[in-house]
Amino acid sequence: MGTITARDIRVHLKEMIKSSDEKQNLIAAKIGISEGYLSKFLSGKEINFWMVREIVRYLDPENETELMKRHCLSGVKKKNYASALEYCYAKRLFSVVESLIKNQISRDGKADLWSKIYRFILNFRLSDGNIEYIESLKELKSNSDETKVLLYILEMYGNFYNGRFEITLYQIETIKILISELGDPFLKLAYSARVEEVLVNIYLKQKNNVNKAREVAHSLLEKNLSVNLNMTALYILALSYVYESYSASYHYYMEVIKLLGKFPDREDELIQNKEEIAILQCYWDKEISEDFRVTKFAKALAEKKALNKFYKHDTYKKYALLFDGKEEASSEKLLLSLYFFSQQQDQFRATLPKIHLIKLGFNFNI
Repeated sequence: MGTITARDIRVHLKEMIKSSDEKQNLIAAKIGISEGYLSKFLSGKEINFWMVREIVRYLDPENETELMKRHCLSGVKKKNYASALEYCYAKRLFSVVESLIKNQISRDGKADLWSKIYRFILNFRLSDGNIEYIESLKELKSNSDETKVLLYILEMYGNFYNGRFEITLYQIETIKILISELGDPFLKLAYSARVEEVLVNIYLKQKNNVNKAREVAHSLLEKNLSVNLNMTALYILALSYVYESYSASYHYYMEVIKLLGKFPDREDELIQNKEEIAILQCYWDKEISEDFRVTKFAKALAEKKALNKFYKHDTYKKYALLFDGKEEASSEKLLLSLYFFSQQQDQFRATLPKIHLIKLGFNFNI
């Protein structure tokens, strides 16, 4: 499509309609809006943000992010400001969020609450839950149902990243009710996705509820709000099948890797996922592919070297003890592996050594 100026977005969409065999009224009906709203937008007037997104997603889904980015930069009115900020943040368009905030301050002479909240989100996006995050969040006070929900969600993140999972789950129930009472369809969708991003992790890792985790992961994928959230869902699906199905787990891991390939700045995550495939292959007694021998630990697994040098490594000791315990039928090492997984409140991965302890005769129901 190439670079599209803000003025050309509507022209582009008009051309998409002309090139299709569908009439404008049928397109509007399929999108779920009236033909009047579609005509209003195409003639240059502003309509609700969620409607614009649905129009773009229907007419040119491959270029959705670029078109919506241009739409946001063209200037959105107050009623669509929150949705534009949330959309751009979800899409990792952080420079656009910055531009939107600067434009709002320039227009009104001071930052409104939405700008303050998203400035906070940008400032702490890599340090959710630290002391400064918690203290700074307390300074933000809601002035509407929409800001109230978002501030609750930000508090939820703080508790989640600090390992307060029961409190997080309790908060989520309140947040769900508040979301259901919102009138803006896009904010309802986006805020629900934020909640599911946390839920999907807790259900699998802390609650070891595989079915619930998969259910939420598929719900996230259906929303298709952002590549980042899709990767979270796919990763959880990959992990959820680790001891149940090698082919399913491998498939979802490869989907994550495919998406990560689009982000050169996320090399660390790419390496982590490749290493986890090496762990998966080792667990299923498969030959570890050359492509996944990306760390010293992965290479040691592939070469079947002694793993005792990893026993004191915070990241690898759990797996080193698991694989040595499995190989040696050592209940002591398997119990240590289970202990270290449980110590990190990772009840799902703690199941891995547990499976082999049961094979050795341990009865966990006593």
